[in-house]
Amino acid sequence: MRLSAPAPRSGFALAVAVALFAPLAEASAQTVNTDPGAAPAGLYHLDKTHASVTMKLAHMGLSYYTMRFDSLDASYTYDPAQPAASKISVTIDPKSVDTDNPTLNKEILADFFEVGKYPTITFSSTAVHVEQGGHGEVVGELTFHGATHPVTLDVVYNGSGTGLMHEQRMGFSAITTIKRSEFGVTKYIPLVGDDVTVLIEAEFTK
Repeated sequence: MRLSAPAPRSGFALAVAVALFAPLAEASAQTVNTDPGAAPAGLYHLDKTHASVTMKLAHMGLSYYTMRFDSLDASYTYDPAQPAASKISVTIDPKSVDTDNPTLNKEILADFFEVGKYPTITFSSTAVHVEQGGHGEVVGELTFHGATHPVTLDVVYNGSGTGLMHEQRMGFSAITTIKRSEFGVTKYIPLVGDDVTVLIEAEFTK
């Protein structure tokens, strides 16, 4: 039996492939500008498809539980001449917590978050400190489980650029650690750790 060689790609199929992938290639070739002064002024809203809030806390000192929130929103005003004047507002739905374990999700909602009493988590910035090399701090008030305490986020400014739809974008990574006991969430301490590390990845569009 003789096997025939595959037919060459038709001109139409090639044109379709170019049309589909050319915008992606163009986007990947764009340079992200890491100078905060280059980002346009205005009101920026969270791109929820390119954002995550992930938490981890120790279990018996042997491993870490990991969970994330699937529903969150945020916005801020930005002026490149005064980046420290930015005002950031974040809202998280605690019912959207996801551990990839439905039984554990229910326990967290009922026994840890008590979402029937406390249906919202919020963060409002009170100060922004801009440092060299794209690093900085955002200080604000975190309201969680009926308590409000100051929290400092260590932030990395990843840069700004233009998206596929020619929208202006800014991107950030941030990390902080809170003690859940300060917010009245004490169940299973010290078997389950008191320190909760919060990792944030976010893109915003103007």
